[in-house]
Amino acid sequence: MNILQQKSSQEPQETICKAHNLELIAIDLDMSDKSQIKFFCGKCLVDKLNNNKVTTIEQSKERIQQIKTQQKEIETKENQARLSYYKNILDQIMDFKRFMDDSLEKIHKQIQQYMFPIQKEKLELQEKQYQLNYFEDIKQLSELYSNNQQKSNNLIEDNHFVDELTKQFELLFNNAEYFQTLDTFKNTKQIIKDLMENNIIELPPLLQTKNEYKTPSLNRICVNHKKEIIMIDMDSQSKKIEDRFVCVDCISENPQIKYQTIENINKQWIDYNSESYNILQQYKKESKNKRCDLFTQISQMRKNYNQKLNEISDKVISEQFQSINKIKYQNQIKGVSIQSLEDEQLLQDLKQLIEKEKVTQNQTITSFKNKEIIFQKEMENHLESLKYDQLDIQQSIDIIKETPIERNLILQISELITQLSKCTQTKDQNYQNQIEFIKELQEFIDQAKKYQCQINLFDQTITLVQQHSNKIDQIQQLIQNQTNNQVNKQESIQILYQNLSKVLNDYNINFDNKCKQMKKYSNFQQLELDLVKFRELNKDLEIEETNLLNQMSKQLDEKHQEYQKLLKEQQDQNQRKIDEINASKVKENSLYKEQFDQKTQEIINLKKQNEEDRLKAIKTIEDQKNKEITEMNKRINQKESELQAVQKQLDQINQEKLQKEKQQKLELEKIQEYNKRLSFSNTYKSSICQISEFGKVVESSSINNYCLCEQAIPKIGKTMFAFQMLSGTSIRIGIGFRDIIQKNNYQNCGFGFGSYLIRQDGYTFSHHNKDVDNKQLSFTFTSNDIIIMEVSIEHKYIKWTKQNNPFLILQQQIDTSISQELYPCVNIYQSKLKIFDNIPNLQLK
Repeated sequence: MNILQQKSSQEPQETICKAHNLELIAIDLDMSDKSQIKFFCGKCLVDKLNNNKVTTIEQSKERIQQIKTQQKEIETKENQARLSYYKNILDQIMDFKRFMDDSLEKIHKQIQQYMFPIQKEKLELQEKQYQLNYFEDIKQLSELYSNNQQKSNNLIEDNHFVDELTKQFELLFNNAEYFQTLDTFKNTKQIIKDLMENNIIELPPLLQTKNEYKTPSLNRICVNHKKEIIMIDMDSQSKKIEDRFVCVDCISENPQIKYQTIENINKQWIDYNSESYNILQQYKKESKNKRCDLFTQISQMRKNYNQKLNEISDKVISEQFQSINKIKYQNQIKGVSIQSLEDEQLLQDLKQLIEKEKVTQNQTITSFKNKEIIFQKEMENHLESLKYDQLDIQQSIDIIKETPIERNLILQISELITQLSKCTQTKDQNYQNQIEFIKELQEFIDQAKKYQCQINLFDQTITLVQQHSNKIDQIQQLIQNQTNNQVNKQESIQILYQNLSKVLNDYNINFDNKCKQMKKYSNFQQLELDLVKFRELNKDLEIEETNLLNQMSKQLDEKHQEYQKLLKEQQDQNQRKIDEINASKVKENSLYKEQFDQKTQEIINLKKQNEEDRLKAIKTIEDQKNKEITEMNKRINQKESELQAVQKQLDQINQEKLQKEKQQKLELEKIQEYNKRLSFSNTYKSSICQISEFGKVVESSSINNYCLCEQAIPKIGKTMFAFQMLSGTSIRIGIGFRDIIQKNNYQNCGFGFGSYLIRQDGYTFSHHNKDVDNKQLSFTFTSNDIIIMEVSIEHKYIKWTKQNNPFLILQQQIDTSISQELYPCVNIYQSKLKIFDNIPNLQLK
């Protein structure tokens, strides 16, 4: 709007709007102020309408362009988010599908494995010829009538087997993949909800032209004066909100009040809302990141935990029903006579009977016991591995709570290690040292994380031991009270209480024996406090003794002075009497002198008696204090002896730990040295195998062929080495007897061919054990995977471990009765393999 003063008709009129720099097209005919004429351009007319839904064509084009830009950004962001969460859903469904396929395949193989001996038994029944032996037959008939039951053991085992299959099938929908899929759906719904709340087009406000000649108002009318509100009182105290809005007349009525303009308050309001919005967005972002981290951590924990439990369950089921020779052995036992035995079995059984071999030394029973020991050890190792989930739980708690100082420092060290790794250059002379240094720091971080979890468990264990000990004492007191209660007079109840008390006492003795060291540690601090108290008490007693001796000495001195004074007075009095007697009666002089001598002797005796009493009292007090000091020193020496014993035990534990760490370090150095020297042989291999990179890489382009390493495996101690699969279709890795493999022209593997191998699809091969030969018992591996092998000829085993998943372990027994040396070897076909100089994450347990 343009306000023009009236001018002479000869002067030219201005035709351009000062506010918008547009041509004037309208005039206000309301001439209430005769000295002013109001002209308007197009934008001035739109502003005068005071309607947000009315705009100029130019403004509408600008708003359309802004809205289209926002729509494109929102649609792009939405499309990317949709692709992302549908990809996550698809990946999770594929993981669940693979898990279901693998689980059903396992069940299928178990059923096939269980059916194999049944089919074998069917063939044996068809070929079996029953021999008539009346006495044996009548014996079996008698047993049937005496037992009064004819249930088949096979059907009972089938019933148990079907129960186990049912449990496995029920567990298909109680696993990490299933719950992870549900969590993915829930997380996707939350993402969609966030997108719906945040992906909203923000309509740009209409840019109303600010009139420089008009005071900004609140677009509200003052109740008292019916004029526009142009200012607000922000400083007055105890004033209602509706009374703070003022117009021009209100300001003139109260000029002493300091008001603020609408423009200034609007700026404060915008700044306040912007700051609040930024803080709220920051809180939402931190909360969202924390939930995402917690979701990821819990998902990983659930997956690891269920995976370990599934491995344990599979192992138990396979061990329980993997009885290939069971039916044959049962038929052998149930045989009515030795006439139906085969020649080999007949000779073996007769040899046992002739040599009077004990039943417990039977080869079948011994083999079963050995397998059971191995199975129990494997189960113990699996269950022990579940303890490492405490670290995941502690990390989840750290995500929820405030980050502790130790964890914050560990994160800072991790970030510095990452930066150091990026700065490390391969051309640097100290590159290898820097790599070793970074590796040591990474091991330190892993140990620090384990320490954070274990230190909490240790403190909780000590607290639990103390609480449990107190609870045992409380229960024993309750039993004693119940036993002494006169209401319970029944003899049976009294016997029950006595038995309960006896069992609880046995439990308490066992508990004390097992927790003796733990209790000593928990009482260690209390012993220190008691020692400090005893020392302070001894010091106080010494001070008290000194004060008492000083007090008694002072009292004795005062009494001595009093006696001296009394003696002097008595002497003066006697002297006066003597003088009087001498003056009056000379005859009585001798008598008085005699009396004087007598009194003097009495005083001397009294003084002597007083001195003896004083010395006796002092000696009595000194003896008593010395006795108390001796007893106190004895108690202090006893406590110090206990402390020295505890310290000696701690020193012994630390020394054993240092010796163990030193021994492990030597073994690690020995293993690393062997692995660095390890290379493929150019002599003991098939002619098809090609060796490169100074004996560290081997490849083959034709049929399966062996390539052995040059160095033999030491017969003492543990030996570890690692192979990495670079590429290929068929790779078998392990160890073998060089002479046997060379004899077979570096071909064939399995039972009797001199090697112990695993293949990338999980199949295993054994030189002497048919039970594990050509069976899919191992984990799988593919290109770029690193497989670590641990061999101990002393303990007769070889163990394979996958580097990126140390919980995947396979162990086989090896035959050491052959007087030949074992060598690391591979059997490859159209594949390429590499020897690792340094074993990744090498640790000795």
